[in-house]
Amino acid sequence: MKEDKSKCILCEEVDIDFRKKHPRWIADLRVSTAFLASNQICRGYTVLIYNKAHVTELFQLEKEDRTAFLEDSVKVAKAIYDAYHPHKMNYELLGNLVPHLHWHIIPRQKKDPLELHWPIWGKDYTEVRLSDEEYGEIIKEIKAHLL
Repeated sequence: MKEDKSKCILCEEVDIDFRKKHPRWIADLRVSTAFLASNQICRGYTVLIYNKAHVTELFQLEKEDRTAFLEDSVKVAKAIYDAYHPHKMNYELLGNLVPHLHWHIIPRQKKDPLELHWPIWGKDYTEVRLSDEEYGEIIKEIKAHLL
């Protein structure tokens, strides 16, 4: 459902005046904006936020935007894959806690700790926070593969 975007934290993040100053901004794509997730429990974990309007469900998009949003997610996932060569890419489109259309794109490695062999939600693990320089290095590695 389309709602008042003034109350949405993701609408604030994709605001043009804010997003390019964001320390974990990766890129603006056709209908979305990619940010490196603050929790780097899986190196390269990225959040891709639909940036054209406040929308909560994939079916609410017109076909052209829905297709573009999927293509944006594929482009970001391929860049992450090329940068880190994970065993598997996970894609999650939830919105339970933050009701705004966004993908969690998570590269998974065989060497992930045992508790991460399941979806990362609801498991006890220590979040991995990095310095601005370390986030910047990951962003640079992903951007190098965005075509």
